[in-house]
Amino acid sequence: MSSKTGDGRTGLLDPRVAVALPMLCMLGAADVTAAENASTEAAVDTDRIEEVLVSARRRGDERLQDVPVAVSVLSDEALRKAGITDLSEVAARTPSFTFGQQIGNQQEVVIRGIGTLRLTGSAAEPSVGLFIDEVYVGRRGTATPPLFDLERVEVVRGPQGTLYGKNVVGGAVNLITARPSDETSARVAVSYGQFDVFGGRDMWEGSAYVTGALSDSVAARAAVFYRKHDGYSQSTLLDEQLDDQDNYAVRGSLLFQPTDALDIHVVADFSHNESNGQSRRAVDDPTVPGFGVVVASGLLSDNVRESDAPWTQWEDQDTAGLTARFDYRLGGGHTLTYLSAVRYGDFNGRYSLVGTGSPPSLTDAANGQREKYVGITQDLRLSSPADGGSLRWVAGLYFLREDTDVIDNSIATTFLSVLGPGSVGDILDGEFIYDQENITKSSAVYGELSWALAETLSLTVGGRYTYDDKDYRNRSECLDFGAQPDFIFCVAPLGAEFWDIRTSKSWSEFTPKASLDWRASDDALLYVSAARGFKGGGWQGKPGTEAAALLPYDPEIAWTYEIGAKMRWADGRVLANVAVFHTSFDDLQVEQLDDAGLSLIIDNAASARINGVELELQVRPVSALQLWLSGSYLDSEYRDFIDSAGNDLSGNRLARTPELRFTGGADYTMPIDSELSLDARVEYQWQDEMPWLVENTVFEDSYGLLDARVALQAREAQWEVALFGKNLTDELYRLDAIPFLGDVFSRFGAPRSYGVQFTKSF
Repeated sequence: MSSKTGDGRTGLLDPRVAVALPMLCMLGAADVTAAENASTEAAVDTDRIEEVLVSARRRGDERLQDVPVAVSVLSDEALRKAGITDLSEVAARTPSFTFGQQIGNQQEVVIRGIGTLRLTGSAAEPSVGLFIDEVYVGRRGTATPPLFDLERVEVVRGPQGTLYGKNVVGGAVNLITARPSDETSARVAVSYGQFDVFGGRDMWEGSAYVTGALSDSVAARAAVFYRKHDGYSQSTLLDEQLDDQDNYAVRGSLLFQPTDALDIHVVADFSHNESNGQSRRAVDDPTVPGFGVVVASGLLSDNVRESDAPWTQWEDQDTAGLTARFDYRLGGGHTLTYLSAVRYGDFNGRYSLVGTGSPPSLTDAANGQREKYVGITQDLRLSSPADGGSLRWVAGLYFLREDTDVIDNSIATTFLSVLGPGSVGDILDGEFIYDQENITKSSAVYGELSWALAETLSLTVGGRYTYDDKDYRNRSECLDFGAQPDFIFCVAPLGAEFWDIRTSKSWSEFTPKASLDWRASDDALLYVSAARGFKGGGWQGKPGTEAAALLPYDPEIAWTYEIGAKMRWADGRVLANVAVFHTSFDDLQVEQLDDAGLSLIIDNAASARINGVELELQVRPVSALQLWLSGSYLDSEYRDFIDSAGNDLSGNRLARTPELRFTGGADYTMPIDSELSLDARVEYQWQDEMPWLVENTVFEDSYGLLDARVALQAREAQWEVALFGKNLTDELYRLDAIPFLGDVFSRFGAPRSYGVQFTKSF
């Protein structure tokens, strides 16, 4: 049996067969997000699954099984074994979490069907929040460093705001960096591998950290990361590699403890990433009869890893951050926390929209993006004692200022320019620029209180009042009217209009939350919750007219109702977490492609509902074997949706939202002698078909990815040599898809790769 990928290519594993093959041996299997949270120091002579600690509720570290919230965790060891260095790989291992990317500064992160597809406007906000050491990062792709030297990653699903400084409607991804320690330790890891394409393309990666005490009251930690790989795609016209990467990052942190009551934690980081850009390839749109213009006309190569784009492409990104956190323990066990931080991002890139010239394409367009972001966070909160009796609470004040500048520059050429002024060639040939600036000032007061109604029953209530003020500027300019100076129109979507407008608007919202949790036994926690979330309003990033540039869209509002259970069985050898939820949207911000004007439009076009079930299981049948399975089922629907062209899309599924996803695997450690052991790990990720757009006309077929790792470990000498492989079945799948005139311009994920890694700990 076989399955088809997005372009019809046949893979090696049918998803239904794949459900059985890696899972038959793990009837109770376990969730990857919790399965590997045991630290490297955990001995293999216990059958119990080690407890996982999280800080999702801002109450210090709590056991994952005691937190009445849908949250998944990846530990440092889990990240290292899986070779995870970016958010896409976190998403693949988390229920209800999907990830896509058009260009480096436009990451498409969706949790439970809730997500912003592209942040084309400088005033736009993501639906899913990213936090680094509790510091909000408003422009994900621009200001996000690689994932390295982390203590853990927490993914909290559902609206957040009563505990987090910044409100988010869909969920939060928390990156917790490793803290300095008084005990001296270090680790170095280097790896070499190849992509199995074009006869082999090289991959190099290295990372290291060192930590220890500088004095009785000061500890420090330094970490570095480097990743360089050749491109797994190729430009046929320019003879250069695409989808390559040259990335390095550094982080330093200091932990001061001048008194027993005060901790001061300072973290600084910087990262740089560059590449020759991405490859985009036209494949046939199966929903349009016949073949598309590009596919029918023929490309220079049949290899989907090759691009015919005539443009020089690139991506260049710098990120930096500085965070200072003060924790002061007051009398009575109360803690006052002050968090002050700045995050910086600078992205510059260009990519070909269609991946070929004109002809065969009607138009050949290249889109350039320049984005600068500065976010300043001030967060002050007071929390009750950890053992505060029947009442526990957190209350805080929050301020965020974001300065975002975006320059969007598009160049298009077409052989139809010979038709002259006023023709279709007029609007498909030329160059335009959108220059946007936005300043967001977001202020909030928030709090949450938990009251133990009885020894086993607790009520939690919280609320957040947010006031957002945004100042926005949008300037359009036509830089070139094409080959003939007397052309009437600029290249779409500008037409004949140019403007330089400034506008401002403020929004305010109250978002409450309530939950009830019952400790049914020492090994079972049941809870119900209701929470309201919202995402701020903004303006169009690439409007077609001045009137559209001035017209704001409003915040979107969502209510999420959830029932969950967290259970332990078989003397701690089985963990099971289940969440069932319903989300109802009003004024949903929907991104639509205006085919007539070739522009992206965001408006409050729809209401929607999402029903879902999430399951996370973990089993340790014997001390040497760890099994996991996590998955989700989402039933999503636009309830009332009339698009910009007047089409009724009510009843369609939400974009970028597969109905079924799962990840499962096993980790087995076998002693060879008193010193050496062999650790074998296999993991399979699968997702159901998924609509790329709100029209539900183009889908990504279901596909699965198989990864494996085998490591020889020396316990006393503290070294490890590992062989690893990713996407071992060489499945072909897409990261992004843009349908147009019978073609789907597609960006494909990485092919099969394999390599060797050496790790030494000190």
